[in-house]
Amino acid sequence: MTGPVVFTSSYSDESNDDGFQWEFRCDRCNTSYKSSFDQNYFSRGRGLLRVLRNLFGDRMHAIDKISDAAESYSNHWGGSSSSTKDKAFARAVEQVRNDFRQCGGCGGWMCHRVCWNEQVGMCTNCSPQVAHQIARAQAEARGSQIVEAAYQQDWVSQHDVATPARVSCPTCGAHTTGGRFCQTCGGALSLQSNCGGCGHQVQVGVGFCSNCGRPQ
Repeated sequence: MTGPVVFTSSYSDESNDDGFQWEFRCDRCNTSYKSSFDQNYFSRGRGLLRVLRNLFGDRMHAIDKISDAAESYSNHWGGSSSSTKDKAFARAVEQVRNDFRQCGGCGGWMCHRVCWNEQVGMCTNCSPQVAHQIARAQAEARGSQIVEAAYQQDWVSQHDVATPARVSCPTCGAHTTGGRFCQTCGGALSLQSNCGGCGHQVQVGVGFCSNCGRPQ
């Protein structure tokens, strides 16, 4: 069985019947680093003997016996739990080891290319790059200033904020963009109006004012 990885526990086995390969991942950004594919020659020879046995097995019993022996030998020495795979795993670890660093601050294993601050010898979680900190602070300040500037502008002087707004006409149901009358059917958008006699607010469509009795 493969032993523990000394530089990261975040890895997966990508091996198949033809060979061995592993994918190692950074604890911070999850970027993956794959070892090169390591050919499993035991499996390769086993496949060749299978082909020969299928072609000549009935006539050449020696090939059949050799194939069975190779099958057993390959499964023992080249399978998922074998010294052959252990050695391939050790080679993969050595191949990818230099792509990772262990942070003394958080203890995590980080990829050297993306998540490592070489100047201080820590990961960028514990000690972010100065340029990154400046860029982040500038972005936060810029956002705050934009909000502040927007609040200082007058956005409502051209709008009637005293009258309840309607986004659809109560008569025809068409979408509206404001105003007193529907641009589709001409109907009044407000369900309330003022009496021409006393100024009392009355419902649109009523015949008489309930306050002074004047026809509407």
